[in-house]
Amino acid sequence: MNRRLMWLSLRDWKNYTDKQLATAFTQVDAPTVKLEAEKYAKIVSRLEKNLEDNPIQRNLKEMVETFRGAMPIVTALRRPELKQQHWTEINDLIGAEL
Repeated sequence: MNRRLMWLSLRDWKNYTDKQLATAFTQVDAPTVKLEAEKYAKIVSRLEKNLEDNPIQRNLKEMVETFRGAMPIVTALRRPELKQQHWTEINDLIGAEL
């Protein structure tokens, strides 16, 4: 059961993150993405408790943690209070246009 969950979670998380990364930044629903990342973090925790350490599990954990680590930035950049002047400064800082 847990091995199946591990494989399905890896596939589903990969598909989910690929979809999110292909979504225009202005269309990202940060609260929903955060909830999804938290759901998968719980799955990773469950797998760690119930399975021996393995590369697939570690890969899933790394993918989820990396994505979760970026969520505070995404949340901050999706704030409606950001005005054009803020975006100009942000774009200048990163050297690209979001």
